[in-house]
Amino acid sequence: MIAFLKRFGVALIFLFFVIILMVAGTFGVKSFGDKMFENVDVKMKPRGEKLIK
Repeated sequence: MIAFLKRFGVALIFLFFVIILMVAGTFGVKSFGDKMFENVDVKMKPRGEKLIK
């Protein structure tokens, strides 16, 4: 196990750093989108709704 961590330690740290950045970016974009549509009086409906009825 120690040999594995010595060999791939930097790569694992970099991988976890990238994962944390991706999660933070996802939540940031979601927060920005929610703020953008906060004061808009438009009801959003899926495009496929017409096809079902």
